[in-house]
Amino acid sequence: MPKIPKNLFNAIRSVTQHINETRAPLRNVQTARERSAPLPKAPKTASEGQRRGFPQFGSGVMKGILGAGAMAYTYDTIANHFFLSTTALHDNKYGFTSDERLDKARPEAEENYQIYQSRTPVEQLAHNKSVNPFRLCGENHFVTMTDYRVATRVYLSRLVDSKTAHALMASNVQCLKGTHVKKEAVEQFNPTKLPKNFDLTQSEAYGRKNKYSLIGVRNEDTGSFGYTSRSATHPFVAEGWDHFFEATRGENGVTPKQCVETLEALLERGDTLSAEAQFAAGQLLLIYRQAYADDENWGNAESVVLADLYRHGLASKAEADKIELTRPPYQEDLDMGWARRNTSLLGPMLQHTDIWWQEHILRKDPETIKSINNLHVADLQYTPLSHFKLNEQGNGFEDCSGLGDSFTSLNATSCLNHARLMSGRERLSRDEVIVLIACLNAVYDNAGGIRHTLQEIARGCFVGAGYTVAEADDFYRRLCKNAAEMFYGGRNLKPLVQPERPEVISVASPAA
Repeated sequence: MPKIPKNLFNAIRSVTQHINETRAPLRNVQTARERSAPLPKAPKTASEGQRRGFPQFGSGVMKGILGAGAMAYTYDTIANHFFLSTTALHDNKYGFTSDERLDKARPEAEENYQIYQSRTPVEQLAHNKSVNPFRLCGENHFVTMTDYRVATRVYLSRLVDSKTAHALMASNVQCLKGTHVKKEAVEQFNPTKLPKNFDLTQSEAYGRKNKYSLIGVRNEDTGSFGYTSRSATHPFVAEGWDHFFEATRGENGVTPKQCVETLEALLERGDTLSAEAQFAAGQLLLIYRQAYADDENWGNAESVVLADLYRHGLASKAEADKIELTRPPYQEDLDMGWARRNTSLLGPMLQHTDIWWQEHILRKDPETIKSINNLHVADLQYTPLSHFKLNEQGNGFEDCSGLGDSFTSLNATSCLNHARLMSGRERLSRDEVIVLIACLNAVYDNAGGIRHTLQEIARGCFVGAGYTVAEADDFYRRLCKNAAEMFYGGRNLKPLVQPERPEVISVASPAA
């Protein structure tokens, strides 16, 4: 290769130096001739000002529209679609009290269940996860509280819609009525108190309304079920014992006799425990318990019936105490902290404010104030504004009634267990307890102010049947997991199904 002459490098160097010298920044370049005075600017014409003003005006309008839209969307999301709530402000009722959101969401859960069950296990496994990774509700398996409520309701309802459950409830009704009581079983059990007549359908309490007579009864004012509901737009619920007594014993109240007749008629229609029959069975368990544990019959549910079960080792007082101590206002519950506890933070404050207002401002008579403070309606002060709380682990949220674990479910289950024993039958098995949970959940799964959550019901039923809170929690965890897989799996599998929609069998309550 020939050697490159040295003078070629010198030439390249000189050219490079010239380029660098002539590539000076524009700000350093001096004009050839400076003017002694600046040239006058041409005046702006009207059309030019308008041309500049229109874009600015249009931009401002668009920003305003976008801002208003964002505010409206945020307001609607928080007021009507908040992920931890199952109610909406604009529900055409009191606001935050109706079942509208739950009722609208339930058909999708029913459809998802049927789609999921129609696919193969391989397809189910490949599609049973939620696309949204933020699952903070129901044991951290659900994206929203509404998803959790409708998915668990449908899954549990389908789980017990069977011939076995049908036969169980048909037998339970006869045991509760007392028509199958066996003298040998009674003598062996040796109960503390005996009814005047073993056939409770002959007692006065059988045809008499009681304090639970509005359970499962539609409330047109709130758009849900039961006596009343508290919300941000309807914060004061203290009407007094007289009002409560008249409402529960009024024309809308249901008697134990009506509950029995309704359930027996539904059981005759089919050979499985349908959703409608589950609702009727749950209503019967709650309302009939008052007749079963009446003083003229088997005696008080806690001090007599449950105490007899303790004596025979068929129920655990230690486990029952665990249920009791979650109820307001026990210190054990308050020690959980304001975010995790069951006791409502604002409920008692609102109650005291309401009483003070009626006593000192409205000058209500002493009898009215005494009626509001009556112990029979004292628990109404714990009716919460919002039905959710932080879970015990602090990493998600759970449904919350404000009333603690369900001692009502415990008493209802223990009375049924007692009735079975008096009829010579075995106590409820764990699988049979699940049927009771489904029935009670069918009644309580609404936006009403006097209700219990699925987990609270499960704990009460398991303990009332002689099992433990730990077993109830294990059942609840498995139920949430399976229901979530069904709900989100069915949703994800929709594109794979045929265009025709599957037939949907509603699990809505008969009064809805």
